[in-house]
Amino acid sequence: MIQLTPTQITILTAAAKRPDGNIEPLPDNINAGIKPRVIQGLLTRELIIANENGHAIAPLGYQAIGLEPEPKTTNAEARANLREGTKQARMIALLQSPEGASIEDICQETGWQKHTVRGVFSNTLKKRLGLTLTSYKNEGQPRHYRIQQEVAQ
Repeated sequence: MIQLTPTQITILTAAAKRPDGNIEPLPDNINAGIKPRVIQGLLTRELIIANENGHAIAPLGYQAIGLEPEPKTTNAEARANLREGTKQARMIALLQSPEGASIEDICQETGWQKHTVRGVFSNTLKKRLGLTLTSYKNEGQPRHYRIQQEVAQ
């Protein structure tokens, strides 16, 4: 069993609750003056790892607080799990067509309001599924959006 200080337990527990596992921002009850020393201690014991966003809880960190790491779903796995015939699937099909689709076209197809379509663009398509949306506007036409096709490397 790994011995942890109350501060280390608080930081690791807060990180374990976050979807990305990042330890920052530190919980409010943690003194910022001890941050470098606590982080170095967690790094040395391999309870956290450095990543592009700072530091995240490592598998050993989850074990130290008695939790199992959440399995991470990749964007490709999320795309593979899309159900056929849903409003989201119909929207993606419209956006994959060569001419793309306007927000009005998507509203008509799905019955959603414009703010809902924009929210799905931002949260579901870009963040959760990792798709890249492009847009263009022809003279006298509404703005059209389409999913940029991934190029195999």
